[in-house]
Order: sequence, then C-alpha cells, then structure tokens
Amino acid sequence: MVMRKTLIFVFAAAALLLQACGGTDAAAAIQTGIAQTLQIAQLQTAAAGGGQAASATPEPGLPSDTPLPSDTPTPAFTSTSSIPYVSVSTNTNCRTGPAVFYDWVTTVNVGEQVEVLKTFSFDYAVVRNPHGSGECWLWLQYANQQNFSGYNLPQATQPPTPTYTPTSQVYIWEATWSIKVMSGSTWTGTGSFSESGDAISGSFTLNPGGLNYTFTGTLNDSHQEAHGNWTLQGGGSGTFDWRIKSGNTNQIIGNLSSGSYEFCAAKNGASLPDPCEWP
Repeated sequence: MVMRKTLIFVFAAAALLLQACGGTDAAAAIQTGIAQTLQIAQLQTAAAGGGQAASATPEPGLPSDTPLPSDTPTPAFTSTSSIPYVSVSTNTNCRTGPAVFYDWVTTVNVGEQVEVLKTFSFDYAVVRNPHGSGECWLWLQYANQQNFSGYNLPQATQPPTPTYTPTSQVYIWEATWSIKVMSGSTWTGTGSFSESGDAISGSFTLNPGGLNYTFTGTLNDSHQEAHGNWTLQGGGSGTFDWRIKSGNTNQIIGNLSSGSYEFCAAKNGASLPDPCEWP
C-alpha cells in the first residue's frame, strides 16, 4: 500500500513539473503510467487476499448468482387433506340405506367426526361406521356440510328396498305410554294408544299446562311406523311421525309437526329414549 502511494505521488509530481515546463506529451505518458500502476496494485492486493477486483459483492454466504432471500419466490400452500369428514348438530341415525324404512345401524352423535366414503344426494351420504365395522347411510339434515363434490368420491348405489313379510298381528302400540316432548322446553305425561288393523288412535296429556291431545293415524306395513294428525283441546293441530325404536318394542321415537317438536315414549317400565327425535 505504501509503495503504491509513493509511486502515484512521484508520477503525479513529475507530471505537474513537465506540464509547467510545456511538456504535454511527457505528462500524458506519466498519466498512463499512473493508471497502469493503480491496476497492477489492485490485482496484487486481490491476489494477496486483501480484497476483490471491482465487482458486485454477493450476499455473505451466497454465491454471486444466487438471488437474495427477498427475491426468492414463496411456495404456494397446498392442502394435504383429501379425506372429507362430516359432523352433525343433532344426534342422527345412520342406516343401511337412504330412507327411514332401512334398518338402523348406529347413531352419529354430536361432536363426532365421521369419514365420508361415498356421495349420493344432498340428503344422504355413505360414511364409515364410527362405532363398528363397515359403513352406513347418514341423513345430512343436521350435517355441517352436504356437498362433497370437491373430493372426487365414488357415487353410492341405493340398496334394494327392504321387503316386509307379514306375520301374525302383534299389537305393539296398544298400551299406556310414558311420554316426553321437547322443543327448548320439556313436557312430560302419559298417553293411551289403540290399534285397529292399520289404524292407530289415542290421546295423551302433557305437563306443565295440562295439555290434552287426541290423534289418529295409519301404520305402515310392518306396523313399525305411525303417521297422522294430532289436535290440541282448546285449539291447535299438527302432524306426527313416530316409529318403534329398532331393537326395543317398548320405546317410541319421533316428532310432532314435521320435526318442530321431539317426541318419545316408553312402556312396560322401559326408560325414555335419548334422543327422542326421529328420523
């Protein structure tokens, strides 16, 4: 470094003296010598590890052709989840097919996540049985989603409609029942039901309020379901849909007024079903 400064000073002083004396050509030659001396000094310094030849200094730790971190594209996020799940806001039956006349398999409870295996319609989907092996058809009325078209699932084929084989008449409904009705509030009471062929009728009283109801309806072929109309003494009427709970002829599950009220009943000392509502 000292040598370089000394040479530059000497050449510069000589150039000034020659220029003062009118030696223009000699001064130009000296200027050329200064430039060459600077270039040689830079090369020597770089070779000794004391610096770099004139060029852009790369980011520490990066090759000179590597983009700076701020220039590196951010990879797009891609979801790795390809399995659809569904949950329900109300405990919901899961059956062997997409209708209430198919056999009950299990109940999907509030808070459970079940895997959707096949699509069918916006009313039903085939899901993995959350409480056993195999699969079942879940009613999507209370599901958190009904459209699974984005998951490329196979389309389900509806199973054959169950056939009913008539047997000797069993009067399942002919009894006195303990009853519970729910819709925000809860009412309890008792009722007396009668059967005559495929017809059903009766009455029940609910408290609080001493509400007296009469009803008439029809039974399906298997006598497992009852559908009809009710009338409230003093004013009011509506529909009912009831069925004998699968596996227990001492319990009824159902609803009043197309699901506005949950309805359930029990006889012969059986406990009231929980949940009440059906389908």
